[in-house]
Amino acid sequence: MNKRLLALLSLLVIASMVLAACGTPATEEPAMTEEPQATEEPQATEEPAAAFECTDAIGCVDVAPGDPIHIAYALTVSGATASLGEDSKGAIEIAIADRGGELLGHPIELTGEDTLCNAEGGQAAGTKISADATIIGVIGTNCSSEARAAMPLISQAGMVMISPSNTNPDLTDPNHPDHHVGYFRTAHNDLFRGALRRNSPTMNSASARPRPFTTAAPMPNPSSACLRRSLLNSAVK
Repeated sequence: MNKRLLALLSLLVIASMVLAACGTPATEEPAMTEEPQATEEPQATEEPAAAFECTDAIGCVDVAPGDPIHIAYALTVSGATASLGEDSKGAIEIAIADRGGELLGHPIELTGEDTLCNAEGGQAAGTKISADATIIGVIGTNCSSEARAAMPLISQAGMVMISPSNTNPDLTDPNHPDHHVGYFRTAHNDLFRGALRRNSPTMNSASARPRPFTTAAPMPNPSSACLRRSLLNSAVK
């Protein structure tokens, strides 16, 4: 009896082991896969800046970082006409001071030549200034005779000259041999002054006519009242 019971128990144990072996194996849960990271779009590359092309008639100037902007004056600062040049020179110095001595991040350097209000002085000044490659521009001259002699040299050197008081019309007449590329002025010319005299009874009166003068003497100032009236009349028309 005991043997039979043991045999039955042994059979049950073996059967349970077989069933366990034949059972469906447990499946592992699939490992979580990482989502693919978004790839950054390639940044648009900036197109290289086009090379600077100088198209100016007298050339262009490169000023290196930290280098000064060198301006020269060609003014009559001695002799009988010194008052003209000293006024102009003082105005330049005030303009530089108003900018704090700098322009576009560069210090301003000012040098100059005395032109003596004659052609010889203008030519001497033009020769010295045009030989200095660090100068980028000139303020001058006071007298038209100086400009006629200096401007050919200054223009050939690729410089600009701006006059505060030249009045000869030929200097800005593109059809006249005394006109050179790079010359400018802030003063009116004699043609404009003549039109003022013709159209103004004040300037035509004998008491208001200026005394005769030469290029070696200070230029008389036109009547400010006459100039104001003329400008106002032009604005009203």
